[in-house]
Amino acid sequence: MDVTRLPFNEFIGLKYADRQDYLLMLDDKTEYLNHLNSVHAGALFTLAEATSGHFLLGQFDKLPDIVPVVRKVAVKYRKPAFGTVYSSAAFLNTGKNEILEALDQKGRALLEVEVCLYDHSGTLVMQAVFEWFVTKQ
Repeated sequence: MDVTRLPFNEFIGLKYADRQDYLLMLDDKTEYLNHLNSVHAGALFTLAEATSGHFLLGQFDKLPDIVPVVRKVAVKYRKPAFGTVYSSAAFLNTGKNEILEALDQKGRALLEVEVCLYDHSGTLVMQAVFEWFVTKQ
């Protein structure tokens, strides 16, 4: 699945990152700004959520029969974001092999993905932990 092609993500303009160390990005557009002329928290959250899903699906691209659903999210906005915003992601508290084992044994797994967002200068502007419930169809 291409998360950039989901209707809402397409509408907001999410793109694959043009920098090697990142996954997705939001361009520097006035449509994303808030009353302080920094990137709106809702736009940042949308980027983080899409990044989490993109990362998760990429880790299990050989398992086309999984259904991931977000259960819980913890967000910390660290600094105002200016300009283009980039994202990265990693599993938190577990590894891919442990998740695959749980899916094989139980048909489901609970996992966490940490997403970090950075502005154009590399400043960490937001961190989020997405808890996913994943089942096999």
